[in-house]
Amino acid sequence: MMKKNILCIDDVDTNLFTLQSVIEYMAEDKYNVLIAISALEGLKILLKEKIDLILLDVMMPEIDGFECAKIIKSNKKTKDIPIIFVTANNDDQTIETCYNVGGDDYINKPYNPTELLSRMHFHLKSREQDKLIMKEKEYTRSILDSQDNLVLVTDGSLDLTVNNAFLEFFSVTSIEEFSLKHNYLSHTFSEEEGYFSLALVKEQITWTEEVMKRSIEEDLLVKIKQDKKEYIFNLKAKSFSDQYIITLTDITQISQLSLEYKHEASHDSLTQIYNRHMFNRLIDMKMTQAKENANPLVFLLLDIDFFKAVNDNHGHLVGDDILKHLSRLIQSHTRENDLFARWGGEEFVLAFDVDLSKGLEIANHLREYIEKEPFSIAKNITCSFGITQFQENDTLDSMILRADKALYQAKGNGRNQVCHA
Repeated sequence: MMKKNILCIDDVDTNLFTLQSVIEYMAEDKYNVLIAISALEGLKILLKEKIDLILLDVMMPEIDGFECAKIIKSNKKTKDIPIIFVTANNDDQTIETCYNVGGDDYINKPYNPTELLSRMHFHLKSREQDKLIMKEKEYTRSILDSQDNLVLVTDGSLDLTVNNAFLEFFSVTSIEEFSLKHNYLSHTFSEEEGYFSLALVKEQITWTEEVMKRSIEEDLLVKIKQDKKEYIFNLKAKSFSDQYIITLTDITQISQLSLEYKHEASHDSLTQIYNRHMFNRLIDMKMTQAKENANPLVFLLLDIDFFKAVNDNHGHLVGDDILKHLSRLIQSHTRENDLFARWGGEEFVLAFDVDLSKGLEIANHLREYIEKEPFSIAKNITCSFGITQFQENDTLDSMILRADKALYQAKGNGRNQVCHA
């Protein structure tokens, strides 16, 4: 197998030496490592060498990592090369900028070598999958049984022949047996939002014609349930004469990995509720809706009372268990359209589409649930709440300022209570 070329760009020699050492020690048979001591040097290498993936530092003189990524993504030759930012910064602004400038992923310093190599492998594999799908747009598979993809030949109304991969997937021995079980391939497509199905086909045309038309502008995905499992395929159609070759490329695993990375980017790793970055995105939408439709909205900030003492007396593992337990408890008493996230440390935030009086009622119910809940070794804990109602000219910062002031008042008044501002 041909080695992949990995370009590492960092202005610190020791960082480059560490990256090169880790990759060559753990995966020398898979990767060649090229190093650049500046963004400018890295760009010069990109013009000369075939690079498969870039590990890019953020903080560099002259041209920083963000500007370097913009240049790479604006060049036709290099725009499809995956970029993983390797940065010591893990604040929300840095993470958001990494993606906004075209980065495919980021990993924090100091990094776990196994995680780094896993991320590299994932993005290299995803890139290869994209290339395969693009290639399938240009060529019709003529030797069906040489395909790992599911392949069907149809005239749009009658399924004519399939390859062995197709038969194996549906656990049948012939196209006739398949037709007896399912009638047509198109009948196996689940009707779910974001996936192609017969529900999207107009009456006057066949489903294959609809696929041909839609695939010009978008990649079509179908979901098929088989043997109590769900599979996701990329759906392609090629016409020849009065027939069509339909290919289904299994991307279930890649789709699952993508979902997992999206989950990691939007959820707190300890409590598995929304993180601060995701809350900021969602509360912006709620504030816009509240302003446009004159809907009520309240913002709530809560803090665990004497949490430092819990950590000091029982250890951080017990503290972590309390944070997870508290998150599950609060989540069990919120609705689907309520927002709930970890703000940082022992602080949490919530947003409800209700007025202040109803918000105070909800907050007091939550406070009582927490007060009565047994929390393992630490037994009973309490929380203080600060709540405020959205006003027409509010920003998130202004709401946070008022809620924080109310929380400070609740703490000053003896804790385990709800105050509003």
